[in-house]
Amino acid sequence: MLGCLHAASRTELTYAMAVEIAESDTVVLPEEEAVSLLSREARRVQVLRSYDVLDSLPETVYDDITLLASQICKTPIASITLVDANRQWCKSTYGIDGGDSPREHGLCSYAVENGDDIFIIPDTHGDTRFANNPYVTGDPGIRFYAGVLLMSPEGYALGTLCVIDREPRQFDADQRKALRALSRQVTVLLEERRNASALRKAHRARKMMHAALERSEALFREAYENAPIGIALVSTEGHWLRVNKALCDILGYDAEQLLNTTFQTITYPEDLEADLRLVQQMLSRQLRTYQMEKRYCHRAGHLVWAQLNVSLVWDNDQPMYFVAQIQDISERKHAERAKVEFLAMVSHELRTPVTALRGATRLLTSGSAGELPAKAQSLVSLADRNADRLHRLVSDILDQEKMESGAFEYRKTQIDIEQLAEQAAQELTGYAEQYHVTIETHCRMPQAMVDADPDRIMQVLANLISNAIKFSPQGARVEIHVEPVSDRVRVSVVDHGSGIPEEFHPHIFKKFAQANSTATNRKGGSGLGLNISRSIVEQHGGTLAFRTAAGVGTTFYFELPAINPSRLEPTK
Repeated sequence: MLGCLHAASRTELTYAMAVEIAESDTVVLPEEEAVSLLSREARRVQVLRSYDVLDSLPETVYDDITLLASQICKTPIASITLVDANRQWCKSTYGIDGGDSPREHGLCSYAVENGDDIFIIPDTHGDTRFANNPYVTGDPGIRFYAGVLLMSPEGYALGTLCVIDREPRQFDADQRKALRALSRQVTVLLEERRNASALRKAHRARKMMHAALERSEALFREAYENAPIGIALVSTEGHWLRVNKALCDILGYDAEQLLNTTFQTITYPEDLEADLRLVQQMLSRQLRTYQMEKRYCHRAGHLVWAQLNVSLVWDNDQPMYFVAQIQDISERKHAERAKVEFLAMVSHELRTPVTALRGATRLLTSGSAGELPAKAQSLVSLADRNADRLHRLVSDILDQEKMESGAFEYRKTQIDIEQLAEQAAQELTGYAEQYHVTIETHCRMPQAMVDADPDRIMQVLANLISNAIKFSPQGARVEIHVEPVSDRVRVSVVDHGSGIPEEFHPHIFKKFAQANSTATNRKGGSGLGLNISRSIVEQHGGTLAFRTAAGVGTTFYFELPAINPSRLEPTK
């Protein structure tokens, strides 16, 4: 551990000493000052090494300067000495062997640490700082020393140009002036060397970067050309700028043919408007990317279904070009269409006998065919319930497939949703009686006009009300509320059942979701109704949500935009 360092010796810091001071807990210097000294010394060494001169071969231009210094100053020894972190190294010497030596004994190191422009020792034997120095008491027997600092443009001392004699002597003003002039020439040579070294490094870096860019470009071109999906660069006006082989294969054109056309000319006309609308939204920065399914016209004449993903490259505020990824999904679309057609056929084939079966069982249960024995009546009632369940299941599956394929149709018109809610309640009164449940409607609006498909909204109401009936205890009531909420109309269906388990909340609107599959299956249900209902409401620009509490009940509610929001005032 370093002992106490007195203020008088602070200028004698070496790099190694600075390190020890920074790590010491007994040093007199404040820690921040020691760290500052260490930081400056580390930076000085870093600047020295940037010249790429340490351990370099001898050079005549430097040797000429040490020769002139020796002759002008009339000393037998001259040296250009650079002070590294733990050593001093001679770039050029005259009258003495060069090489390096430990920094702690070097007089040039002391000159650098002292910081004076020129450092002179007329007689080392009479100077207590150097009388016992091994380079004074031993070879080369230094008695006189004069060194001028070699300063970098950044203000760091790199070393010295020094002259040495084995006899004490005086140093006159002309010799000082000449030694300073020669030191400036050494600095000029060092700067030229650093600049040349920096240029060489920059040239090597540029070559390496160029090679890396070439490799990167080659890898990109290979990935681009061999990508399994179509990739293209498209101008903001729609011209194909660059296309890969996969895209040419998808569309049936070669690259030259595509580059001479636009995406608009080969887009199926019915899909073009939606595509251009999204393009304009990207150009106006409303969208960062967009995705869509669209059809292209194949060169052979048939249509190609594609999944399109588009991003836009900008240069500051200037749009440059689109990057389009185009995946052929024709096979998937054909499969979906075949599935929808198959389900439609199956649904039709099933609906006919199921409808007939429902009609027959209802005639029997109504007594139109005569009074049935009690046991037969029970069996007919069972058949009627299962026929009704089968009919709803077939309808739900068909609706789900139509939604996924985009074939679900809406015929919107202006409707009074209060009247629709009351109609739904009336139609489901008989169903509620089977469960010993009553239905109540509450309306707080004189008119609740919305733009909607009445059949589809009736489908949503029927699903929500029938669910509420099924999960209500006997003797309970189901409430239907119609009320204004901001610029929307809200319809709520409230039951007073056991509520929905908390762990099932995130799954309530998923396909085939059933909070209690045993109870749901016993009561009848496909697990598709809420999913279909939410899709219908969202297609009308609305939302469907719920709130529930264990042991209190559940409220499902949907909101639709009102036609005339200014008239949405509750009745008194």
